[in-house]
Amino acid sequence: MISIRWRLTILLCLAIGTLFIATGIGVFVAMRELLRSQFDETLTAKARALITASEIDGGEFEIDLTVQDFAGFGKDGNDYFEIRRMNGKLFMSSPSILSDQQDTGDFSGIRKPEDDEPRIRKGKFANGRPAHFYVQRFYPKDDKKARHRDLYLIVASPTGSMNLPLALLATVLGVAGAAALLLMVPVIRLGLGRGLKPLDKLAADVGHIHPEKLHQRMDVQKLPAELVPVAERLNDWIGRLEASFDRERRFSSHAAHELRTPLAELKSMAELGAMWPEEATSERCAEMVVVANELEALLDKLSLLARADAGRQPVQREPIDLAATVATAISRVEPRAAQRGLRLDSRVSEGPFSSDPVLWGAILQNLLGNAVAHAPEGSEVMIEASPNRLAVSNPAPGLNEEDLERLFERFWRKDDARSGYGHSGLGLSIVKACVALLGGECRATLSPNGYFRVALTWH
Repeated sequence: MISIRWRLTILLCLAIGTLFIATGIGVFVAMRELLRSQFDETLTAKARALITASEIDGGEFEIDLTVQDFAGFGKDGNDYFEIRRMNGKLFMSSPSILSDQQDTGDFSGIRKPEDDEPRIRKGKFANGRPAHFYVQRFYPKDDKKARHRDLYLIVASPTGSMNLPLALLATVLGVAGAAALLLMVPVIRLGLGRGLKPLDKLAADVGHIHPEKLHQRMDVQKLPAELVPVAERLNDWIGRLEASFDRERRFSSHAAHELRTPLAELKSMAELGAMWPEEATSERCAEMVVVANELEALLDKLSLLARADAGRQPVQREPIDLAATVATAISRVEPRAAQRGLRLDSRVSEGPFSSDPVLWGAILQNLLGNAVAHAPEGSEVMIEASPNRLAVSNPAPGLNEEDLERLFERFWRKDDARSGYGHSGLGLSIVKACVALLGGECRATLSPNGYFRVALTWH
């Protein structure tokens, strides 16, 4: 697996290498065009000097030899010129063109001018050497008899003098670029190593956080701006993980407490029957059955929650009579409600309704059982049901807004003493788990006048 450091090194090397190559090519092309422009300007200046130095003296055409030598057209010069008539016949050539020089002759292939505008054309000498040719029609001074009005000038200069600095420039750019590319890898590696140190430190800080030290948080003040959001998200995640661990510890403690109470009572009843057989009456056995049934109910609730958490609780929807199921659930809690003087008021809106019978029954049983168990004596419990909504509300003077966050926590109860085992604190946890399996939402609210309401909705 390739590391981020190596990925960045490769990407930066490719990007900078491409930039170097593009820059080198750009510099080379710009310098080539500059040299060509200067070369052509020099060629033009030499040609104009020849035209200026040409004249008619005593009826004969001549060019000042001093100018020819100075411009590089002497016997040892590297530049050449020819003057031809418009019919192509050679009129004059520079002293630098000798009859035995095979590389400088044959200018006849250069196209004659069509107007008086100067032209610079690319071409080659007879031996194939590249050159630039300046071509222009001109009119010598003092040609009063108009005997030389059909002349045009061809000035040639080999481009070898221009190619040498270009080759030197290309060599310098190539060597410098190759050296830069070779040095770039260790330099980039070193720079990335220093730049990624905060990331290494963040990884080390995360590695130092152990499950027993989840209260620790990362200091975001000393981190670069790019890592601050990561550290903040990690701190939030650690906070949620700490809260989850705390809930698991409380769950284990509460589960042990809830199981210990009925088991202790069963054990005491069994020991009593073993020590005094005459005490093992039918009433005692009935009490043991009640305790065993409550223990079984608690285990069934825990099993349902475990299956819901693992996603193994089957969901089989089928049409359900909403009013009948609500009435059945109310009839089951009516005896307990009557003992506490509670009034049960139900409002059911009929309509097509489908759900899982097992999960729907668990929702109704636990939601109504929770309301009947915790509503103040002599108060009213309101049940509102429709195909898309179920809400149960009752007065709850002992609750506050902070309690709403923990109401659906397993085994949580408002009283710290946790006396008795008739109510384990799993009711709302089971309701929330069943609603989630059915694809709904569960929300608890507390009105300003202390009225507690649990509302379930389905999409």
